[in-house]
Amino acid sequence: MSIYHCSIKIIGRNGGRSAVSAAAYRSGEKLYSNETGLIHDYTRKGGVVMNEIILPDNAPARLLDREILWNEVQQVEKRTDAQFAREVEVALPYELTREEQLECVRGFIKENFTSKGMIADWALHDKGDGNPHAHIMLTVREINEEEGWQLKQRSVFANGRDENGKPIYDPSKPSYNPNDREKTSQYRIPVLDENGNQKTRVRQGKGTEYLWERISIPANDWNEHSKCEQWRKSWAEHCNHYLSPEIHIDHRSYERQGLDIEPTVHEGVTARKMEKNGKVSDRCEINREIRQRNMLRQKIADEFSELSKNILSKARYLYGRITGILTKEKSRRAAKDSREAGIAGLPVGGITDGERISGTVGSTPEGSGEFPGETAIRGTDGDKRKRGRSGRADGIKQQLEQRKLEAPVTDKRIAELKRLKTEKENTLNERIRKLMEYRGSGIEDGSDAKRERKSDLTPKPERGADTAALIRDIRNTISSAGFKERTAEKERSDRDTKRRRLDLERKRNAERERQAAIERIEQNKKRSRDRGPSL
Repeated sequence: MSIYHCSIKIIGRNGGRSAVSAAAYRSGEKLYSNETGLIHDYTRKGGVVMNEIILPDNAPARLLDREILWNEVQQVEKRTDAQFAREVEVALPYELTREEQLECVRGFIKENFTSKGMIADWALHDKGDGNPHAHIMLTVREINEEEGWQLKQRSVFANGRDENGKPIYDPSKPSYNPNDREKTSQYRIPVLDENGNQKTRVRQGKGTEYLWERISIPANDWNEHSKCEQWRKSWAEHCNHYLSPEIHIDHRSYERQGLDIEPTVHEGVTARKMEKNGKVSDRCEINREIRQRNMLRQKIADEFSELSKNILSKARYLYGRITGILTKEKSRRAAKDSREAGIAGLPVGGITDGERISGTVGSTPEGSGEFPGETAIRGTDGDKRKRGRSGRADGIKQQLEQRKLEAPVTDKRIAELKRLKTEKENTLNERIRKLMEYRGSGIEDGSDAKRERKSDLTPKPERGADTAALIRDIRNTISSAGFKERTAEKERSDRDTKRRRLDLERKRNAERERQAAIERIEQNKKRSRDRGPSL
């Protein structure tokens, strides 16, 4: 999987560093430093795939020579703590082809650096160990129209004060111009002492001089902290342009992305060499423990996800049953009303509760003769059947009312299940926090057999399993993980004890050998004295 790496640092004169030496190392070339008179030869350095200098539009062609470029940079920087260059180191996704890697780096440089006036000297390193990366050295000064190096900052007279009384320079307001003192002298801000009076100084040959506030204005915004975030984000976007969506990289931390993942620490070349030689590195051991905690955290999250699915499935089932019963009873009631309407001689589906109670539908004044069968039906078996159907309809109505009363109870049960789920999530989150305090969970990183045994012991909730059983299974899983964690802690303690014992034994053997060597030397001296001087 692709990884994200983009670090930004400064190369300066402090600490005895040299811009020419840094450029020679990164490009794998032989360069001469005019400042020190040293030749920096890195032509035998392996892993340098290519190197290149990219100039902005206004830069002269002479700066395409790497030796001329960085010797001029060192010449223009006079201070002992001067900054020579800004280096951006990026990791290239190994999923990209070589042509895509070169195109990605060049696009990143042109968009963010050379288009702003910087000169970029970059090299691509790849030793075939799965870690292709690029070093980008950037100048910290711009090139002016006369093909010379501009100042990093300029000093101007302050023309105002902020709300805290601190002197500021506002370009929208008039400012002091030394070439036109008479008209612009009122725009200067004096330097005040603790009594509120303007400070002065006496200069030899010039007399007393009044002091005025001055402000240093950077020539560009390259040193602003916001630029680092902008460049890091831009590098992720350039890489993702060539990567498929499922392996996109992100410049943000896990916390900023909203992911519950503990980040690993940087191991470094020395730690990896120790592990390769069969030794145990502290940094690699820390990363193994972090991976184990992340594995346990992910497993618990998967268990809760499955538990949530089962709860939602049961809730949907209950809701479906309730709504199905109500719909079925409604259809049954409509069918019976239709049959009653047919028996009474009415159109199908035409009787309402109000009409049935009042008796207005289908009835005429007794003896009117409009419906001859009306008088005959009353008091007969047909009248009894009609009363029986009316009783069943009342029973169905009562059942529907009962279902309506049961619906809130079911809703409360669903809310109770959700509350139990939330409580279990909080309990397990607290458990995770406690587990993170230990140094391991008992699973050796890279051991497929142990990982399989741990997965076999982990209960997998079935779709139709009971919620309480699922919670018990999760508790058993956490208990098993705690036991394995204690076992791993004991194994780690035994391993440390064994390591200390071996170290002590090696020291004792070395001391015995040293004592034996001293004794041999003393014996040789004694033999020489016994033999006497040679003739």
